[in-house]
Amino acid sequence: MKQAPTFPPLLKGHRVAEGKDPSAQARAMLSKGKLGAGDILWSEDRNRMRFSLVLEPEVERQRCGEILYLAMVAFGDAAGAISAPEIAITYRWPGCILVNEAIVGKAALLLSDDDDLTGFPRWLIVSMDIALNPGRASIDPGFDAEHTTMWDEGCGDISRTELLESVSRHIVNWIHTWSEDGFKPVHDQWIGRISSKAKIEPEITEGEFVGLDENGDALVKTDSGIQSIGTLDHARNDLSVNS
Repeated sequence: MKQAPTFPPLLKGHRVAEGKDPSAQARAMLSKGKLGAGDILWSEDRNRMRFSLVLEPEVERQRCGEILYLAMVAFGDAAGAISAPEIAITYRWPGCILVNEAIVGKAALLLSDDDDLTGFPRWLIVSMDIALNPGRASIDPGFDAEHTTMWDEGCGDISRTELLESVSRHIVNWIHTWSEDGFKPVHDQWIGRISSKAKIEPEITEGEFVGLDENGDALVKTDSGIQSIGTLDHARNDLSVNS
C-alpha cells in the first residue's frame, strides 16, 4: 500500500512523525532558515490528514487571510472529486470544514511576526487537520452530532495519502487562479459552500454572518450595525478537530 504522498512539482514534502504538530515543526524549521515557499510538512498519522504548507505570498499582510479560504476551497474540490456525490462539504467562518453539516476538520493560518506590518510577510503557514476515521479511542459514531470523520460519513475508502495528494494539487491550482484573477473566484466558491446550519463559529460572536469583504474579513450584523471581524485575528484557532 502506498504511504508517502506524491506532491505537485511546485511542492516539496517533509514527513512529520505521528503525534507531532506539522505547524509547530514548520515554525521551528523556519526559525532556522530550513524551509521556504512550497515546503509542505505532512503527518504520518493515518487517522487524520494533517499538513502545513509554507508560502511566501507577494501581497500585503491584510490580504493574506484570503489564503485561508483558498485552502478550504481546495479541500472542498479535492474531497468532492474523490467522494460520493451525496457528500455535502460546507464551511463555517473562519476555518471550520464540515461534511454533512458536522465538523470534520479545520484550517488555520500563521504569519511571520515582522517589524513592518504594512509590507509583505516573510512567510505564511496554512495548515489543515481533517479527521479521517474515528480511531480506537473514539466515541461511537453519531454520539457527537457536532463532529464527524470522513469514515463516519461514508468516505472510509479515502486514504490519508489519496486525500492529501488531491488537496495539494487543488491548492496549487487555486493559488494560480488567485494570483491571476484575485480573490473573487475564491470568494464565490467559498460562499457557495457556506454552512446553512451555522455560518460563523459561535464563540467568536453572536452576530449574524452576512458575508465577506474584499479581503476576506467577516461582515457581521449586530445590534449596532454591520461590523467587520478580521480573519487574521481568528484564523489561528486550535486545529484539534474536537476542540
